[in-house]
Amino acid sequence: MKTVLAYLELARPLNGIIAFISAWLGGVFASTGSTDNLWDMRLLLVSIAAFLLLSAGNAINDYCDYNIDRINRPRRPLPSGRIQRLHALIFSVILIAIGIWLGTLINRTAISFAMLVSAALVGYAFWLKRTPFIGNLVVSGLTGVTFIAGGIAIDSVQGTLVPAIFAFLFTAAREIIKDIEDTEGDLKNNVKTLAILNPRLAVGTALGFMALVILFSPIPYLLGWYAWHYLLVVVLGVDLVLIGLAIRLLRDASRESCASIQRWMKWDIFVGLGAIYLGTFV
Repeated sequence: MKTVLAYLELARPLNGIIAFISAWLGGVFASTGSTDNLWDMRLLLVSIAAFLLLSAGNAINDYCDYNIDRINRPRRPLPSGRIQRLHALIFSVILIAIGIWLGTLINRTAISFAMLVSAALVGYAFWLKRTPFIGNLVVSGLTGVTFIAGGIAIDSVQGTLVPAIFAFLFTAAREIIKDIEDTEGDLKNNVKTLAILNPRLAVGTALGFMALVILFSPIPYLLGWYAWHYLLVVVLGVDLVLIGLAIRLLRDASRESCASIQRWMKWDIFVGLGAIYLGTFV
């Protein structure tokens, strides 16, 4: 039982659930106001694939970040010795294989998409993560295209652009804040991140992306794409929260503060997705 729990922790199921919901909602949003595809089997399959591929990416990241996590997160499954590094790599390969196989049950585009996402996840973990800022953009892009994957599953990507942009901007801010949190371990392992090369610029860039989320949020309503329910929830539940977190980051960019901020942002993205759903269907 302890081993099972360790693998669950390795996969980071909360992130996987976010990916599952994102892909599923992407297909729902692609329906442009119709709920006909709500229980489409293809949508379920692509959501499961998104969950598995993200979980695989998390496992590969832990494999590559073993030495860093010994400093930053010593209680994680690998540095704590609960899972061997090789076993984590095998686990990720199995998840990727299943994710791509699920793509074969959807359509040809889904297969290609799953393979590209898998390659991006591997490339990020082994190389791009250590490239200042580029790695942050890769993760943010993968988060955004998860919504597009849902549209691909039902052969229509219309309606997925707004949530994809929202997720990209939101995740970019959170990833940079996570890098600020991890500065100590990254320094000791010679990992070059924006937070290490220029801490003030990293804070400013994170604040910039948070501002872009706030500036972007009313545009879908103003263009008539979403109902007023969207605007109400996104302003109260996302924009005001981000303003508060931005002020906190500006005042205190310590490791403890950034850890709390990025956790708040992880939960707040659900509010943003809920706002889009309400604006589309209520």
